[in-house]
Amino acid sequence: MIGIQFVPSMVIDPTGKTKMNNLATHLLTTARRFPSHLAVRQGRQAWIYADLEERSSRVAGGLLAHGIRPGDRVAVVVNDVPAFASLYYGALRIGAVAVLLDPNLGPETIRHRVELTGPRVVLAAEEGFGPIASAVTSPRRLCVPVGPGFMDQVVLWPRCPTLTHHRGDEPAVVLWPSAATEGGGDEDFLELGHRTLGTAALRAVSDILFLSPGDTLATTTPIHGLVGQTCGLNATVIAGAGIVRTVSPLGSNGVSMEIHCSRGRTGVSAPAVAPSGGKGSPGRVRPLRRAASVPQRASGVGGRRPAQGHRGVR
Repeated sequence: MIGIQFVPSMVIDPTGKTKMNNLATHLLTTARRFPSHLAVRQGRQAWIYADLEERSSRVAGGLLAHGIRPGDRVAVVVNDVPAFASLYYGALRIGAVAVLLDPNLGPETIRHRVELTGPRVVLAAEEGFGPIASAVTSPRRLCVPVGPGFMDQVVLWPRCPTLTHHRGDEPAVVLWPSAATEGGGDEDFLELGHRTLGTAALRAVSDILFLSPGDTLATTTPIHGLVGQTCGLNATVIAGAGIVRTVSPLGSNGVSMEIHCSRGRTGVSAPAVAPSGGKGSPGRVRPLRRAASVPQRASGVGGRRPAQGHRGVR
């Protein structure tokens, strides 16, 4: 995906009349306001907002250079938090639809879901890439391995400084509810629009999470599962907060989330996960009040399934 001529004209509205509703707008806004705030962290890999905005712009440029256009679908099959965030927002920046898949589903389920949703590019974690690539690669589809050095390569891709203008009701992501596991439910994927996700995230920041710039959301939830939820990636980006992916405590089979409130730190150092009030606890630790789901629209291939109703933010 390197060395292909980049033509940015597809993402510029020459009339200036189209209202901007792209969800990735929030990333650009936060990166301008809080460039040195922690954005994402997993293990020792931590990116500030300036890093995330830069990488996502180059992912967008690489996708455009490879012929991906607004409305095309791009599958993201990775668990690495910084890589996922840059691929996700990179796809949104050019008006593509991010198809979010769990790498742990196995190649056959991934192949089935890829065939259902029809992405033109599959960006898959390098571990297990071979079986996935052989299952989903076709003359109409490219499968790209996302390994440890992938994001270092991305900095060589052309930068896309603009965002696609479109209506807010156009889809931003395709995902599956947690109940749709291997062996059933694949056809009942969800299409969530830019406005739906953005509205839910804004409500979460003000009414559920009470996030502030510099706060950190520490979670054991896989990153691809945090996009369609209000307590997730979109909300933390809007707030100028950060997401830290942690390891589940030994013997725990549940999902944990904690908000670590900032004491004015603006660098890349994220609070370690510590019990509330424990020794060395970095700032005030506050558990989430409650989880909430975004309004969802169920659909099938090509949107042929009727809507199954809406559920508002609780």
